[in-house]
Amino acid sequence: MMNFSIIIPLYNKQNFISRAVQSVLSQSHKNFELIIVNDGSTDNSLMVVSKFKDYRIKLVNKENGGVSSARNTGIDASSNEWICFLDADDYWLTNHLEEISYLLRNYPEGKIYSTLKLEKTNNGLRTITNQFPDNFEGYVENYFSFAKKDTVFNSSSVCINKKALIEIDKFDTNLTHGEDLDVWFKLLINYKGVIKSKATVIYDLFSENRAMKSICSIDKHLLSKINSFRSDEIYGLNEFIDYFILRNSITYYFSNDKQNVVPIILTVKNRKKISVIWVYIYMDIMYSINLFVFKLYKAIKTIVS
Repeated sequence: MMNFSIIIPLYNKQNFISRAVQSVLSQSHKNFELIIVNDGSTDNSLMVVSKFKDYRIKLVNKENGGVSSARNTGIDASSNEWICFLDADDYWLTNHLEEISYLLRNYPEGKIYSTLKLEKTNNGLRTITNQFPDNFEGYVENYFSFAKKDTVFNSSSVCINKKALIEIDKFDTNLTHGEDLDVWFKLLINYKGVIKSKATVIYDLFSENRAMKSICSIDKHLLSKINSFRSDEIYGLNEFIDYFILRNSITYYFSNDKQNVVPIILTVKNRKKISVIWVYIYMDIMYSINLFVFKLYKAIKTIVS
């Protein structure tokens, strides 16, 4: 029976960590170790964790260094060949490890495996749109052509071969945004990925300190290094990079970091791979109008949420 090392990075998630841990302990597949990496929490997260009494739980304390540092610490402390990750704000359905174990047995050439996720919203659980047909399972061909619709691999759904993680130098601790995509890219460029089109992970949109809700400096964002992945040999990769740059540059373009993001945007413009809508958004002559529209959009989004 497959043994897993499950890593939960923990930083100030006192209202969520109990749910995450309980979802692991409730798995139908029982062979695992659970490594909780306390990344210098200053709230009551540790007190919540201490209430769980299970021999499979290993608590590792460290100074705050960010989620990548915490995940790398967990990888170093792990004792099994297969590493699963779960963010402290998310949780698994009881069959998650069972489905991952099934994929490992039936598609042994992969190095990164995943099921799909549901989003927890005000209106209940919502299925994430993706381009995989219902009941799909197997190796993912041309991953980057799918990735523009949805990244598919998620930090709370993946299971990754430990040796492969070490070979790509694990998570980049210099990044605070897109550090997971950085790992997926390096793995999927070099190894096979496997997907089962079945949701077993719940992604909670309402956690207090989701990284997606904050803005970092460009040098801490995957934008700063994504062009280094370009290759004409990998189908759809360059097109996905173009899309990623255009989509993620907007916030910086309409901020004091505009001068830092423009050179990155120009790598797409110079390839002449930019559609009319993006030309409009990043058109110098329309900057003032688009800045106003962007601020209005952000204000309305804040009110609605």
